[in-house]
Amino acid sequence: MPLTRGPRSDAADAIAVLMLGLGAAITVVLTVIARFMNVFREAGVAWRIDIDDEPFSASVGSGAGYVDGIVENALVIAPEVDGGTAVALAGSIIAWGVASLVVIAAVMYVARSFLRGRLFVPATARAFDVIGWSIVSGALVILVLENIGRNGILTALGVDDVEPLHFLDFWAYAPAWAIGVAVGLIAIAFRRGVRLQRDTEGLV
Repeated sequence: MPLTRGPRSDAADAIAVLMLGLGAAITVVLTVIARFMNVFREAGVAWRIDIDDEPFSASVGSGAGYVDGIVENALVIAPEVDGGTAVALAGSIIAWGVASLVVIAAVMYVARSFLRGRLFVPATARAFDVIGWSIVSGALVILVLENIGRNGILTALGVDDVEPLHFLDFWAYAPAWAIGVAVGLIAIAFRRGVRLQRDTEGLV
């Protein structure tokens, strides 16, 4: 005898999806606020940049021992930066937040569609498109804005030798590109499923 889901179970699933989505959205908002507070400080604009390899020795375990190593990046604070640099850094944080919220909303929509049994419909495929493009475009915008902001901070600190975007910089976001492409392929699969379903229904 096949098991059927009752209204209470469907309602519980819907509430679970809503609560998880709201929790994720609140986490994103709080993270954006925390990043703003961490970057824009009273002493200036703080940002982590790559530095020339520098040997160091430091204590660990509250002085229980010492370790030697090499520092490859550092958190610097620029007391004075131009408006463009500040806008670029703020824009990168906002872009991350917006992209994350859009992805969360689209995932919630897909989850609700699955719970309702509405799998192979155009709206579900479009939701996957939104997820994929938000991840890819969001990562690209963040990469460009962070590069502008980083160069602006270096200039404010008196470093004239700034670099444009390098090919290796894009590889730092390789997971985002891979996830975005994978979600795009899922969207294509769902579109084909929609067409197949329409053709099947037409034959019945």
